Amino acid sequence: MSITVKKSFRRKNPSQFIYEIIDGKPIYYRGYKEAVRNNLGVEAIKGCSTLQSEIVFFVLSNIYPFYDRKKYRILTNKLSLQLDSKNILSGDIVIYDKQVLTGDKINNKYPDVPPKYVIEIDTNADLSESSFMEYMTRKTEKLFEFGVEKVFWVITLTQQVIVALPKEDWLIKNWNKNIELFDGITMNIGRYLAEEGIKI
Repeated sequence: MSITVKKSFRRKNPSQFIYEIIDGKPIYYRGYKEAVRNNLGVEAIKGCSTLQSEIVFFVLSNIYPFYDRKKYRILTNKLSLQLDSKNILSGDIVIYDKQVLTGDKINNKYPDVPPKYVIEIDTNADLSESSFMEYMTRKTEKLFEFGVEKVFWVITLTQQVIVALPKEDWLIKNWNKNIELFDGITMNIGRYLAEEGIKI
């Protein structure tokens, strides 16, 4: 059964378009203003690009054959992380220590314990009122405060990977180089895309 949402309701209540919440302030999906103006649902703007999906596949294909399944739990699908009552962040690829995210914590709720590593491929956030650098910095620092040990940002526009560690200088690397994720597992996004005939 389909549900029709009145146009006036969508305009007054754009909560369906919330992508993340940082410090109690909602951050909406990119393109949400046009969606509200044209009376579209969140499905019209929620998805990711083929490039983002391809990179997620590639990163996971590098991790899966080599990671310690007894030690780590890998979650995807834009997982929402409940840092506290004022902060809910999403993650493209989120890697947990199984001693932290134990089996009894797998349910229909957002996890409220910190992952060990987070890998982000671009963002679907609306940044019309801020810059990507400001958003990326705020989100990364929030993840560090939560207890995340390492954050990767894959930036397709500049073909770079930012490797961020708490209280250390962040590294900006060309994605054509081998980049270590964790436990000796590496990735080379540029080489993979070239082999697949994918041109940016």
